[in-house]
Amino acid sequence: MKKTLLFLCMLLSIAFARGQENIPYTELNYNVHYHWGLIDVSIAHGLVTIEKNGENFVGTLDGNSIPWNGRVFCVSDTLKAALTPNLERIDYVNGWYLKPKTNIYRSSQFDPNNPIFYKNIKGEGKLDASGETMEAIDITANMLSLFYYFRVLDFPKMKDGDVVAIPIQGAEGSQEVRVTYKGRSTFNVGDNHYQTYLVAFEFSYRGAMSGYTVETQISSESRIPLRFSSSLPIGHVEMTYQE
Repeated sequence: MKKTLLFLCMLLSIAFARGQENIPYTELNYNVHYHWGLIDVSIAHGLVTIEKNGENFVGTLDGNSIPWNGRVFCVSDTLKAALTPNLERIDYVNGWYLKPKTNIYRSSQFDPNNPIFYKNIKGEGKLDASGETMEAIDITANMLSLFYYFRVLDFPKMKDGDVVAIPIQGAEGSQEVRVTYKGRSTFNVGDNHYQTYLVAFEFSYRGAMSGYTVETQISSESRIPLRFSSSLPIGHVEMTYQE
């Protein structure tokens, strides 16, 4: 086990040649688009915040759907982690899922602290949410760490098909995220044209790979993720950066 961990650390020390970086408090806006059959609509807005000082990294995601079918679907994730170039140690992570009716959401009746309105990945709350939904919330919370790792991975030295397995040590034991480099690409956001790195990643969940592969376009200059794209059982979902 120790030899395996040492080997992983050696590989990661090469992959993270950019070294640790501090990140000032940054807000990033995203729109979420959903396509399934004849349905092709913008469904949500999300705000990601990131900040890193020394080994302390904090990432948050707050997202609200555009009111649909009488409800507003809300996701809120927080990741607080101690990060080193070779290992991520999760200090605190929580994901929240809320699904109030539109008229309640817009009134004083809605209290996000009331257990009837939420469910989180710690098992708290009374909202009815499937295991698949809560798995997606858990993975999304961990995914916030990639906003840091995308900055320090040494993409210019990678070859197409290279895979970096980043171990995650947390309260639920050993997990990992596998990042696959797929080469250089380009991507447009509005009228702006970006040179990008194209990567795919997949998280493990409770000891097994989740099966949800997410393709990501990352600006080669700023290292900001410009688009997350994934085909899920419920349809194809894209989250695109908004300037």
